[in-house]
Amino acid sequence: MHFHERSPLPAGPAEVFAVMTDESFLAARARHTGALEQTSEVTVVGERTVVTSSRTVPTDRLPRAATKFLGGTAVVNQVEEWDAAGPDGSRDGTFTLTVAGAPVELKARTRLSVEGTGSVHDIEGDLTVRVPLIGRTVEQAVLPGLLDLVRAEVELARERLRQ
Repeated sequence: MHFHERSPLPAGPAEVFAVMTDESFLAARARHTGALEQTSEVTVVGERTVVTSSRTVPTDRLPRAATKFLGGTAVVNQVEEWDAAGPDGSRDGTFTLTVAGAPVELKARTRLSVEGTGSVHDIEGDLTVRVPLIGRTVEQAVLPGLLDLVRAEVELARERLRQ
């Protein structure tokens, strides 16, 4: 299932990127989205920055079709890979989210770019649930919750940028 999310932010790309790759932000992001446990790591490989995180989250807010596969909690693994900054601080990257033990994968392209006096974070990609016959139904049920996680992360970044 294809999606596109566009989020304006009140600071330039370099400042937004600094927040989004800060270890304290990553820990706060996990708490803010209801994680019971979390790990995160930021590494620089050549000119690419890689943010890897794993969160154990309760599944009580997911549709019943999803909780049948996952049980009471799910381990959500997220990898964000960002290219080097352009002259204006803009960056392109990829975003992959998987759920341990479940046939769920979200793959997207990301872009952090200048917009007006701030920036905008675009994420566009596809959610795939590989379950015969009901995969599309589960995708339709799960995608809104995953996009809510993305929106919650962006809102937390906005709060940090206003401080």
